[in-house]
Amino acid sequence: MKIEVQDNTLQVAKNFEKQVREQPLIVKTALGRTAEYLMGLIKQRTVQGKSANLTTFPPYTEAYKKFRQKAGRQTQFPDLTFSGQMLSNITQRSEPSYAIIYFANKFQNIKALGNQNKRRFFAIASNEVTPIMNVFMKEFNKLSIIKWVKEKI
Repeated sequence: MKIEVQDNTLQVAKNFEKQVREQPLIVKTALGRTAEYLMGLIKQRTVQGKSANLTTFPPYTEAYKKFRQKAGRQTQFPDLTFSGQMLSNITQRSEPSYAIIYFANKFQNIKALGNQNKRRFFAIASNEVTPIMNVFMKEFNKLSIIKWVKEKI
C-alpha cells in the first residue's frame, strides 16, 4: 500500500493572504487581541523572575535588595515590580498589518529600557512563538465566522 502526502501549504498561505487583504478590520482586531495575550505572557513571566531567554533574572544588588526590603517588597528574586507601574503601563496598538506593544508613559519607558539592559524581559520567548500564532489564528477564525454569520442573517 502506497501512502502519498499532499502538501497544500502554499495554497493555504495564498488563501490566508487573500483574506487578510479582504478583511483588514478582522486582522487588526485579531492582532490587537494577540498583542494583549503577549502582554500577559510578558507580565506573567516577568513577575516570576524569568527573562525572555527563560533564565532567571540576575539577582538584585545588595544595596537595592536592602532598599526593597525596607520598603516592604519581596527580595527573593527580581520581579521588576517595585510599584507595579512599569508593567501595568504596557499597552498595545494594532493596525491591519501589524501590532506593537510599548510603554505609553515616557518615564515608564525609560525605566523599562534600564531594566531591559540588565534583565531582558520585554521580548518574545522561544516557547511563546507557537502559542502566540495560535491565538492569532483562533481570533482571526472566530471573527471571520462571526462576520460570515452576520452576512447570512
